[in-house]
Amino acid sequence: MSLKVILIEGRVEDVYKKYFTDSTSTFLTDVYRNEIVPGSAEIDPNHKYLEWITGRLETGGRVVGGIEHNLKEILLAVSKFDNQSQRLEIKDINQYKDIDQLFDALKKVGETARRTVDITDDVEKIYEDNRFVVVSPKTHTASCYYGAGTKWCTSSKDSTSHFSTYKGNGELYYIIDKTLPTSNPYYKVALNKKITGHVEDFWDVQDKPITDTTKILSIVQNSKMLKDIRNHFTTKFEERIQQEIELQSKRLSANEERQERERIRRVQVGVEANRRRMADEWNPETTGKEGILANALKEWLIDEGEWEGDTKDEVRGQIETMRSEMENDPEVIEDPNGEKAQEYGEDINNLEEDLENAESVYDIIPLHDYYGMFEFEYAGAEYAIGDDASADEAAFERTKSLIGDIGYEGFTPGFVESHVDADQVADYMEDWFYDDMNESPEDYLDDDDRELNKSAEEKIDSLDEDIGDLKFELESVDTDSEREELEDRITELENHKEEITDDDDSWEYTEEAKDDYVEKRKSNVRDNPMDFLRDFGIEDRVSDFIDEDGFIDDVVSSDGRGHTLSGYDGVEHEIVYGDEWYFIYRTN
Repeated sequence: MSLKVILIEGRVEDVYKKYFTDSTSTFLTDVYRNEIVPGSAEIDPNHKYLEWITGRLETGGRVVGGIEHNLKEILLAVSKFDNQSQRLEIKDINQYKDIDQLFDALKKVGETARRTVDITDDVEKIYEDNRFVVVSPKTHTASCYYGAGTKWCTSSKDSTSHFSTYKGNGELYYIIDKTLPTSNPYYKVALNKKITGHVEDFWDVQDKPITDTTKILSIVQNSKMLKDIRNHFTTKFEERIQQEIELQSKRLSANEERQERERIRRVQVGVEANRRRMADEWNPETTGKEGILANALKEWLIDEGEWEGDTKDEVRGQIETMRSEMENDPEVIEDPNGEKAQEYGEDINNLEEDLENAESVYDIIPLHDYYGMFEFEYAGAEYAIGDDASADEAAFERTKSLIGDIGYEGFTPGFVESHVDADQVADYMEDWFYDDMNESPEDYLDDDDRELNKSAEEKIDSLDEDIGDLKFELESVDTDSEREELEDRITELENHKEEITDDDDSWEYTEEAKDDYVEKRKSNVRDNPMDFLRDFGIEDRVSDFIDEDGFIDDVVSSDGRGHTLSGYDGVEHEIVYGDEWYFIYRTN
């Protein structure tokens, strides 16, 4: 038993000793053990609030702690306190002298919403009270709007497929808590109700399934809200729910039909096996690839002790034992041609017939192609078998098929991320970086990265040319008044140059600076490409940046062909048959 468990059990016993005595009725002690303690554990597994709950409970006419409130009210109030304590002025439950003071504090904070939720035309508002708003988005745009701040795949702006899939299989309900801060993982909760099986799945803002509903007690205990959601769902999908019931009935009938087809298949398999046996189709001396592999599998099954019938060695042993018994039997010795000797002879003849039929390869049933390998069934177990090259090909194709079924997200995240081509991601992000920078270059580049634009340069060049002409003219003037006039004009042009260079509109960021900035961003992407894919909300497109063939090769190399091809135990078996190596995988 761990120290943590000992401490928890000790806390339960300490509270019991504090509030209950030897004279306490069995009814009260049962209430403590069977209702108070489990209720406290649901709120906090470490029984953080056990003493406060017990100290304020009235049970069976005896006031424990002196306040008259029933257990259900207290547990509900403490559960709400545990969820809302950071919003209360008094954050230590022990500072609440009684349940009334706690209820009053919770009521005040429950009436104070942090935000309001606007309802647009492309959602249905299902429910609203002082704390919660529940909406069902009609469009992907609405899903993105009301799912803002979450990582729900149904709110990804880059793809509508997840939203469409969920809506096609049922309904989405976004439960928005107006009182919780956005830092709380449950300030928005997505409820996905599926028509098939009437499944209800809750998801937090990080798009993680909420399997422990004690974390969202304020939702699951809000019976009015859940009733409105379920009524909306039932009304909307009444026809499809009825269809699903009918389909379920048909599936049961189909299952019976499958069982009958399997029975017929078994009969046909037996007929085919007998035909192969009569034609000796899998004779190792004359058979083709299928027959060779069937014989190799048979030898392996015998070697591994998986052969259910008699082996030739076992039957030979029985024959030798019977011959020894016959030779030493007094009745046979006395009358070698007598009845007992004939009985032995008949038994030995029967065993010799058994020897002929022992280890029959025709007890093995051929099945289907298994990613280029041959698959057989024996005694209800199914096996794929092939040489080294076909096993390599099958492992590759099986992994490729698996990727098609479950996507890369079905593999270990670290393994997938190690196969993301950072250069491909960086190149893909390049246009994003340019667009982002060009929209507000001043947010990303420094003044030192600017240069005069072409228009400003042309104006200054023209002014410099005019100034040069005036200076040349200045050298040949004779009078002071003419000199003064020319100098004033030169000064005026110089001032105009300064005005141009001081004007922000005369400057632009250099292409070199822009390229350097984007290259730095791309370099950051190469350091950790997955972070950028997540930041831009396109981690579901990770497959676009992975060399599938290289990924598959590494999966097979890392896990081994057995892990990929054997659905039973993940083990690769091998046998040498006819000087060739063959590899065997249990597939069911």
